[in-house]
Amino acid sequence: MKSALRLVLLSALLAIASNAFATIRFVSPNPGSAPHSTITQAWSAAATGDTIVIGPGNYSENLNPNGKRIHFIGAGWDVCTWTGVFQVNGSAASGTTFEGIRFLGGGYYTFYNHSSVDSVTYRRCNILSIAGYVPLYLASGRTYVTDCVLHSNGGQAVYMTSNGNMVFRNTVFNCITQSVNNNALNGPNGGTVEIYNCVFLNFVKPFEVTGIPQVIGLNNIFWDWGASPTYGTLPVGSVFEYTASGSGAPAFPASFTTNISLGANNPFVTYDNTYYTYPDSNLHLNGGAGGLLCVDAGYPSILDLDSSPSDLGVYGGPKPFVDHGVPAYPFALTLSIDNLVEVGDSVNVTSSGRIGPRY
Repeated sequence: MKSALRLVLLSALLAIASNAFATIRFVSPNPGSAPHSTITQAWSAAATGDTIVIGPGNYSENLNPNGKRIHFIGAGWDVCTWTGVFQVNGSAASGTTFEGIRFLGGGYYTFYNHSSVDSVTYRRCNILSIAGYVPLYLASGRTYVTDCVLHSNGGQAVYMTSNGNMVFRNTVFNCITQSVNNNALNGPNGGTVEIYNCVFLNFVKPFEVTGIPQVIGLNNIFWDWGASPTYGTLPVGSVFEYTASGSGAPAFPASFTTNISLGANNPFVTYDNTYYTYPDSNLHLNGGAGGLLCVDAGYPSILDLDSSPSDLGVYGGPKPFVDHGVPAYPFALTLSIDNLVEVGDSVNVTSSGRIGPRY
């Protein structure tokens, strides 16, 4: 027993020590502005537990984050774009996070989380598969998606073959081309799927989930359905509460309780009904009939920032959706020198930057 206790304490001390010496590594495509010009260079130099901060710019590189737990932080999806295919693999990569980046993919999938990895987090990311299939292919353990936009582009936004639980919070599921084959969530997932304060746009059939554990949804909005719409397939025991839908939506299934029928009332300030694009579309709730129906209408125990029942959709709940995917890490976006200088002179530098709300 004492040996086991000593082993546990030693493991804890090693974990604390590894976190204490974690390094922040900076990447920028602008020559001379950061130690690394590519994300691959920074990852190769990194040790598990390090953070890679990715400056504004366009990056085109594939990455297999195998064997290291890394926190990738971009400057926001409007200024930081990463084109490539990503395979998160190996138990040592468990706990890897991606934040503040627009991913464009480049293959059959954008992300493939292998079954050996657990607890991968996507926060404040905009993820598309430009090749036209799956932004997130999840064969892994637990996965957490928060404040993201996931685009279904010729297939599924998320394909799940995992036995782990999935949590989607304050996320937009956007179908670029309407088809019964383009789903928000698809696959025989073996773990519970939880969906809170999400918005499903432009789907004919958002769900094709055939796993045994149930799907649980609270405070979600379904909007802008196609012809002959259906909610699709959900496992037995699934339940959605405080759900809003309209614009030609099908009848709520029996397992959908406390529903809000929006009818023809658009709940959003502005929205391009063809597809969701940023910044051309604004998914803040409007002050008209559609928006007001979703205000303070959520699950009573989930309170928003004014301590009332949460609003439905991505701007409801206790932590609102973040525009641009702006991260909590501070970034300088511009630097300018406003005086002529010679050697030995003082330099007056003007800068502009950004920082998002902390979690």
